[in-house]
Amino acid sequence: MVKSFQFIYKGEQSLNQFIQEHGIDQFPSLLIQAFVGDSPLAIIEGLQNHLNHILPRGTLIGCSSNGQVIEGSIVSEIVLSFTIFETTSIESLLQEKSGTSKQLGKQLYESVGKSDTKAFIIFASHLQLGVQEFLEGVSERGDEVTIVGGVSSDLPLKRPAYVFTNHEISSEGFVTASLSGEELKVHSHSIEEWQEVGPVFNITKAKGNILEGINHVKPIRVLEIYLGKRFVEDLPDSSIEFPFLLQNKNDKVAVYIVNVLPNGSVELSQEVTEGDTVSFGFVDVQDLIRSTTKLLSRLKRHPVETHFVYNCIARRRYVRDVTNQELSYLNQISPLTGFFSYGELGISGKKPKLMAHSLSYLGLSEGVREPIRGMKIDFQLTPEADVMMSLTNLINTAEKDIKKLTQNIQISEEYYRSLFDNNTDFVYSTDLNGRFNSLNPSFMKTFGFTREEVLGKSALNFIRKEDAVRVRRHFYRAMDGREQYYDLPIASKKGEVNFFQIKNIPITVEGKCVGIFGIGRNVTKERQFEKKITQLAYYDGETDLPNKMKFREMVDEHIQRAKKKKRQLAVLFLDMDRFKMINDTLGHIVGDVIIKELAQRIQGILPKGAYLGRFSGDKFTVLLTKEVNEAAISDITGDILETIQAPFSYQGKEFYISVSIGAGIYPRDGEETADLLRNADSALNWAKSKGGNNTVYFSRDMEEEITRKVEMEAHLRRAIEKQELFIAFQPIIHIQGQSLIGCESLLRWQHPSWGLISPGEFIPLAEETGLIHEIGKWVLVESCIQLKKWLDQEAGKFYISVNVSARQFQHPTFLNDVEEALATSGLPAEYLCLELTETIMLHDAAHTIDAMKSLAGLGVKLAIDDFGTGYSSLSYLKHLPLHILKIDRSFVQNMSDHTPDVAIVQSISTMGKGLNMKVVAEGVETPGQLELLKELGCDFAQGFLIERPMSLEKMNTFLKKMHLVTSRDI
Repeated sequence: MVKSFQFIYKGEQSLNQFIQEHGIDQFPSLLIQAFVGDSPLAIIEGLQNHLNHILPRGTLIGCSSNGQVIEGSIVSEIVLSFTIFETTSIESLLQEKSGTSKQLGKQLYESVGKSDTKAFIIFASHLQLGVQEFLEGVSERGDEVTIVGGVSSDLPLKRPAYVFTNHEISSEGFVTASLSGEELKVHSHSIEEWQEVGPVFNITKAKGNILEGINHVKPIRVLEIYLGKRFVEDLPDSSIEFPFLLQNKNDKVAVYIVNVLPNGSVELSQEVTEGDTVSFGFVDVQDLIRSTTKLLSRLKRHPVETHFVYNCIARRRYVRDVTNQELSYLNQISPLTGFFSYGELGISGKKPKLMAHSLSYLGLSEGVREPIRGMKIDFQLTPEADVMMSLTNLINTAEKDIKKLTQNIQISEEYYRSLFDNNTDFVYSTDLNGRFNSLNPSFMKTFGFTREEVLGKSALNFIRKEDAVRVRRHFYRAMDGREQYYDLPIASKKGEVNFFQIKNIPITVEGKCVGIFGIGRNVTKERQFEKKITQLAYYDGETDLPNKMKFREMVDEHIQRAKKKKRQLAVLFLDMDRFKMINDTLGHIVGDVIIKELAQRIQGILPKGAYLGRFSGDKFTVLLTKEVNEAAISDITGDILETIQAPFSYQGKEFYISVSIGAGIYPRDGEETADLLRNADSALNWAKSKGGNNTVYFSRDMEEEITRKVEMEAHLRRAIEKQELFIAFQPIIHIQGQSLIGCESLLRWQHPSWGLISPGEFIPLAEETGLIHEIGKWVLVESCIQLKKWLDQEAGKFYISVNVSARQFQHPTFLNDVEEALATSGLPAEYLCLELTETIMLHDAAHTIDAMKSLAGLGVKLAIDDFGTGYSSLSYLKHLPLHILKIDRSFVQNMSDHTPDVAIVQSISTMGKGLNMKVVAEGVETPGQLELLKELGCDFAQGFLIERPMSLEKMNTFLKKMHLVTSRDI
């Protein structure tokens, strides 16, 4: 429990009696805040000594102030606040100004910051200490610590101010109380509502915090024109009425004038730079009331045990009625204390900030209070405040109208020049004969020509002769009013050739075309990148052979031709027998070398019209398109068997490999690509089951395998209701932080008779029979339910990744299934990630894109699984609402410092960042792989090195044992 006692200090005797009556001296954890108004140094020192004597265990921080708050009322006397804690520890620190303010802020956290520090209460003696830089230094070391407080004075020479602790006092420094404890709950809020009044000015001359020119005019002159002589005469005191609003990134920061220099320049409360923009600011009373009402409503529902406010002196002066009501309402929540300052310290946009015209609020609790009933919030404004609001709105609206008119005129006058001079793309125009008549600076920079070397010349003189006909065709179409887009290689003056995307637009005057605009953008890197990605998508990275996706396309094309010409085709599936032994004994590097040599050997003996592809791992495919019959096929397979049986040499030792071959003939064994490939693969499996090193043609006699499929299908249909299916979980970690970021749900089937069945056996069957929709829906619901349980048990915050097959994704009710799973489980959508295969784009691409956008609209994350082994066309990929790319394990497992896989992984990682996606590396099995992935910029990792897929019980144990530092930045 946290409890505060407030006291107006009138002397030592009454203070002693107050402490005794409330038993304050009995508590070991005690924070004392002293707001001493304009008390002289001797009074403060006497108060220090007395408090140290009667409360030796108390931690004191205090400061000078200009109006003190006690129990919601504003008083001029010294106010003491005594706050007792049960479990919270308190430390204080006074720092004299020395060195840079930012370095002083860093030292603060090192001195009194702890791992469980929740809040810093900071008082600064005056504004000229570099308060904002101090706060930035604090936040670099403790960006999760709440910071509140205030500044005692704006002008130290005119209004001396002090900050002090139990034993120290300073007029040039900062004093801090740190509050630390696991049970301490901190509620902070900053109310800073500004309304811009008047025009926006450009800072044209500045040095540090000295402002020397606004719109090329001395600042004092600008202030006199817009705010009047009285305002200027009262500076710097009057600056608190209308401070400058400095545009700072996406925020506006109030900046005070702290000194007027003889030459008409002014000294500001923080640094500004030339090119910054400023305007005049005035407190927005309507937004102020709205923000305060929102804070009070939240505190009614969740009241704190004690709280403090550090309020701007300007609010007391200019919106006094609102400020009084604000303090009164806050006091109804809990007895309130604080002081009025010349700058408030609070949090804005998760960063500490020096604010103005604001209220910085701090609420503290170690327990929980019941909601407050019957408290009505209804701010009442005085007539003067209403008039002030109306006048401010009138001035602001009139200024906006004038600004809009001025902007429209400037846009009309400058549009043409802006299009030319400020465009990073090169821009030109020609007459109707194609002769250049204007160029922008980027044109000369891109090609190295001077303006005189180009103007008046025909554009055809600067391109290749072979492109002239095509360019002329686009030129004439643009003259007819049609925009033209095309790629064109163009050489610079030095002969360097780059590719540019050209856009031609007709220039029309009174409805007639009088010339052509041209805009060009260098797309050389993009085209090279697309070519590289196409290579990754369609070709194997080790052998440069077509991958399975490309091979399917080749079979599709040749089947269409064979249908017309009524010819036969043949597909061969080749799988190396016991190749795993080579990887296990000699290592994957040697295995990769052998794979390349195998590809070269097979390619070397294939006849004309034969195409070799690498399907996966040690599995190759061959497409035969000329003179296809069983005799010719037998000759070719015989040659393949013979060339592979020749010995391989490594480090002076010879070893041998054999191969199993399955053959399927079109149209006998399948009239569609999928059927032909499946049957040839079935023949391969048959060949391997017979011992390997042979060739098997697909035949209808292979009934045993089909029978097993039928039997397995029947059992699979009842597997859910018999509770034979279960989900295993494999963790996914953040590589940099080594923390759990997610886990993947992996389906398993424990059959009572057949034992644990491989997913590679029953999942393809489920897809083939359509059972994948029901099974996939079950996995989706169960995964969401389980993650919601973990979240509720506070086992950690991480997402769960669920695999979705192409067939399941294309089901018309899939989107409803996802919504139903989220609704049933109560899991927030952002914790669910759906892993999609690259083949989904082969099935109605338009529908696929719409479905993905709908899922992303729900908040669900989308990932592309096994990236680099399938489709992944950039023309689709760059338009998809994807969040994650998962690099196929084949690239990760074969990585070393000098293999193509490293370049592939790095390219995919770079592409993922370029498309604003996270990259997950699958199949991480060694620490070396993990370290290399870290160097290559991969975000997340998954594999046996981290954990093998685990049952629910083992996953629960895993979560309990590890110290989680989770993230949702995916």
